[in-house]
Amino acid sequence: MKKYLIDVYIADDHQMVCEGLSEMINKSGKAHVSRTFNTLEACRVALQERRPDVLLLDLSMPDGDGVAFCQQIVSTYQNVRVVAVTIHDEYSMIQRMVECGAHGYVLKSSPIEELIQAIVSVWQKQQYVSPQVENILREGKSHSVVLTDVEKKILRRICDGHTNPEIALDLNLSTETVNWYRKRLLAKFNVRNTVGLVRNVLEQKLL
Repeated sequence: MKKYLIDVYIADDHQMVCEGLSEMINKSGKAHVSRTFNTLEACRVALQERRPDVLLLDLSMPDGDGVAFCQQIVSTYQNVRVVAVTIHDEYSMIQRMVECGAHGYVLKSSPIEELIQAIVSVWQKQQYVSPQVENILREGKSHSVVLTDVEKKILRRICDGHTNPEIALDLNLSTETVNWYRKRLLAKFNVRNTVGLVRNVLEQKLL
């Protein structure tokens, strides 16, 4: 089998994820992770200095919108191939990334073999989505929003006008956790702010 040595950057705010993915990708013999970043800004600065072949991008970053960042990178650096590596399995989020020019989309629950395949495929100028993502896209808009019990509780309190610290205190969660759930809810409903989120919930009569 022909060996590849594809230069890879990883942008993910969880250091353990960066380290774990780096180790497994490097062991594959097909690619090498040369740099990792915990913020979009750090990644943006590094890309101005040197570009990799492939950028693995988490969409839930602490300092910005991963979708908007992807669009910026794709339009600015045409030779950098962007693969979303994320927990977001919502049709709306996948569709947004496809529309903004992402070259690949892989769920974090996927086997490492799928991620390696995605890296090689996009490097070869092909599009790649994991089989699970392909099924979601095939189902299209009929793929309904599914909420966990915690998401329902937080969503109800958001609609009642409570702040993140108030929700955290009420549900015995950290403020950071509530903030993460709020971002995930925005992504699930494909809206940019709380006003859009509440409007969606009211229109769909979800609560």
